[in-house]
Amino acid sequence: MPSLMEDLTAVCGPERVSDKLVDRICYTRDCGPSPGGVPGYVVRPVSTEEVAGIVRAANRHKTPIFVWGRSTTFIGNGIREGCILMAMDLMRAIEKIDLERKLVVVQPGAVWHAVDVELNKLGWELGVPGPGGMFSCSIGGSVAYNAVPHGLAEYGMTGEHVAGLEVVLPTGDILHTGSGANETAGHPHFERYANGPDLTGLFIGSCGVFGIITKVYFRIRRIPEAEEFAFYGFEGVEQAVDAAQSIQQQEAATHLVGLFGGPKPAGYEQYDAFLHIVVRDSRLRAGERRRIAEAVCEAHGGHPLDSRATRRYWTEHMYSWLRNTPPDYYYGNRPYTCPEVAGFIPTQAVKDAIAYLRQDAVEHAEEFQRYDIRIKCYDVYFSRNGAFIWIDTLYPELDERSWRYGLALRERYTDELMRRYMSPGGILQALAPVVMPKLGAGFELMKALKRTLDPNFILNPGVLLMEPETTPQVTPEVIR
Repeated sequence: MPSLMEDLTAVCGPERVSDKLVDRICYTRDCGPSPGGVPGYVVRPVSTEEVAGIVRAANRHKTPIFVWGRSTTFIGNGIREGCILMAMDLMRAIEKIDLERKLVVVQPGAVWHAVDVELNKLGWELGVPGPGGMFSCSIGGSVAYNAVPHGLAEYGMTGEHVAGLEVVLPTGDILHTGSGANETAGHPHFERYANGPDLTGLFIGSCGVFGIITKVYFRIRRIPEAEEFAFYGFEGVEQAVDAAQSIQQQEAATHLVGLFGGPKPAGYEQYDAFLHIVVRDSRLRAGERRRIAEAVCEAHGGHPLDSRATRRYWTEHMYSWLRNTPPDYYYGNRPYTCPEVAGFIPTQAVKDAIAYLRQDAVEHAEEFQRYDIRIKCYDVYFSRNGAFIWIDTLYPELDERSWRYGLALRERYTDELMRRYMSPGGILQALAPVVMPKLGAGFELMKALKRTLDPNFILNPGVLLMEPETTPQVTPEVIR
């Protein structure tokens, strides 16, 4: 029987397979703080057929695969020592812009903004502008993760705009979902909810444990005529949250961001909470909706502020402009990293969540100072009828004691907020031990699906904690 290296080389050719340490060491972790093992092999397929061939080889040799997009997540990657690292960056083609069906067909390694640039030339854009890392993250990875995008208040989640997928299953078989499942019609992907159960949804948010996405059929829209912006400061969190809920009910915003912790926007330190409002629509309707949002904010005691920072945040795609500051405000003086906690909660629950987080910071102030913990943000993207909160606590990357404290803090926040009301929007390996056991019968169903679809546990083992023997790679002491 050929060696695994020989099998992988037979699939991809020697130029796109490596078992050299100098190549493998670059694929051990994502942007988050959790370390991973060093893969045994790095492969870079360029076609669906090559992906399927790699999966079949992995099954023959009982060697797991970790699917690598562009590693822009902040949660922790769970790479197994000695695994096959399948990097999807070479599968980045825009295969078709289909204006008739209002779809773009892309390979998984295509970067969000790169696709939008091509669509913009024709006056069109992706159904959502993409998540925070739109200049670096891939569409396939974001769909597999179901990333929270900009425009959440009007456009919804990334997965809502997926019309269909091409997926390589853990067996190496190739699956088309939705209307594309009809093989006699030549895979005409245009309608997701066709041909029985919504199999597309099985792979959205599953983080690559049920299959490898090799093609995405993503919905597109014409670029709106106008964009309007507003920015408001509030004396308290309650007024800001009540205003945000009224804006949701009036459907007055395309994107609605609340700032409730971390550094306050420069020049406005007298306020306790803030709302950034972005409206995209026809020229007439954009102005009308902005005025509705402004009236709502003022009715709840909001103070109108200079919205140029809102515009810069939206048009320049730089997170720091939410606080009217350049990037080095957060990261300029030493290497910091961020163990992010994020998830969906009811809109009114934002009040309780912020109260808990602020009180926790007071109670642990001495520890925060000792370990140099910095609160980057308690920020919220408001959805159509709820809120996506993310909690970023920075700590010095090179200090092991601070690192362990930061990971324990992430675990504690996740556990506490889930016991109250939070449903995490991103899980992956590092938080799976905290999150998955709380899902009850749903977790058992997912484990049953994993055993059936992937009996050798080839794809991303441990990422969602679906294998009986899986244990966390890092179990820091939980600080109560």
